[in-house]
Amino acid sequence: MTKKSIIIILLFVLAACADKSENQQLLDRVLSLCLDSEYEMADEFYTKHKEELKLPLSETDSMYTVFLGELLSLNTIEDDVFSLPQFIDTTKINTLIDYYTEHTDKEKLALSYLIKSMKLYMSSRQNDGVYCFKQAEALINSFNNNTLRMMLESVRVSYLTNNMDFQSGLTLVDDMMKYTVNQKGRDICNISKAFFYMAGGNADSAKYCMQLCSVDTTDYSYLSRYAWIFANDDTTKAEQYARKVLSDKPKSLHSDYAKLAIVNIYIQRGQITDIEPFLASHPLYGSFTKMLCLETLFNCYKQNGDYEKAVYYGDFLNKMNHVIINYITDYKVSQNIQKIDFENSKLKTQNFIQLLIIIFIVLIVICVLFIYRQRRGYENELAVNRQILKESRDRVEELKAATSADNTKEISRLQAKISEIENRYAELYSEGKRLYEQIFVSNGNSGQWNKKDYERFLEYYKTIDLSLLAQIEDEYPGINPRQTFYKLLASKEYDKPSIMKIMAIQEDVTFRALKSKVESLRRK
Repeated sequence: MTKKSIIIILLFVLAACADKSENQQLLDRVLSLCLDSEYEMADEFYTKHKEELKLPLSETDSMYTVFLGELLSLNTIEDDVFSLPQFIDTTKINTLIDYYTEHTDKEKLALSYLIKSMKLYMSSRQNDGVYCFKQAEALINSFNNNTLRMMLESVRVSYLTNNMDFQSGLTLVDDMMKYTVNQKGRDICNISKAFFYMAGGNADSAKYCMQLCSVDTTDYSYLSRYAWIFANDDTTKAEQYARKVLSDKPKSLHSDYAKLAIVNIYIQRGQITDIEPFLASHPLYGSFTKMLCLETLFNCYKQNGDYEKAVYYGDFLNKMNHVIINYITDYKVSQNIQKIDFENSKLKTQNFIQLLIIIFIVLIVICVLFIYRQRRGYENELAVNRQILKESRDRVEELKAATSADNTKEISRLQAKISEIENRYAELYSEGKRLYEQIFVSNGNSGQWNKKDYERFLEYYKTIDLSLLAQIEDEYPGINPRQTFYKLLASKEYDKPSIMKIMAIQEDVTFRALKSKVESLRRK
């Protein structure tokens, strides 16, 4: 191996190494934790190892870190997500969508659309949120990835949670369960089912679903839902879990269900006077949880005979319920409009593609017809000139044989006509004539011939004996040029050794195979 070869190989190796990011393993580890729904573990790991990133970051790694930051921000937020400025700002996620569209990373593009969808939805831009969700859905449905399918269904369930469509939510959770890949995913599904059962008034089924979950005291979704659902049955554990959520995540949406649990525990213990001071210092954030709390307070004061407060909270409940019903109606209308717009856009795209396909097919048909007509015209022209050549050659032979008159002038004229036609179709007739003379004048062979050579030979031979070739082609449908050449030799009564010599066939078995193949084509 030369020095130059070694240098070239080393350059290729270095180039391959340069394409592989040194940070990829660390960043992929964070993403895999996120995809396994271990968001807090992912955030802790990322925070701990962030300083280990090799600088300067490549464009790909830089985008990857922004992508992970956006993904983690949805799940590690401490404050009320409905009022955070960062959820209104979608600049970063738009940049990611543009980047992953250009660099064709479908999985990260789908996740980016999901993140943007949640951001828009949480900042009360439902129409835009639904549109981005549809974009993510179309991408995720185009490839097989159970983790992404579960995340898609999880976001869909989140939409239905806020929309209070409990029956549809249960059906969707069952669909989401199909794509679970670990216990964490099954827990998420069971917690979601428990929420829908409890919200729909089926407390027994909700409790059963919560009992199917693995006890995870680091999962605030589990702790808050357990506290809310078991507030009337297991007050000690429910209060313990609720207080932990309020202590660790006081301003998160998880805390709303912990507050509902505390309110129910106070009612269970008869500590009615502690409820209002508690709610004053721990206000609820979500509309649905506020409505549940108002309904609980209304029933509590009505049962205790405090009708003044019951009416007070009842009025609030009616107003709140009216607002939520209007909100849900508006959302459903906007969602349907967005769905119609999306389907119309999809239909327009499909129609445009179909139109392009039709135009393409029409152009192909036109080209084929044009080529066919050109070919037919060329073949007709060949047939006419072939006939002229044959008649001219036959006439020359007759004139040469006649001794009674001086036919020199007529012979010259005919030979000039023959030369003119042969020159006009030089590639066919001149080359065909050369090949013809190679076999029948110079006693050569066709060992070096290709398919085009056989075709040129046969085209020239048609000017000599068209009827013989027509008879062969009629008697042996589908015969190829080389086989026609063999049959022509056989028809001219060449024996086996002569044919093998002319066709440069060395082995007897090869000749027998050729003969057998030709005979198998004979018309029955």
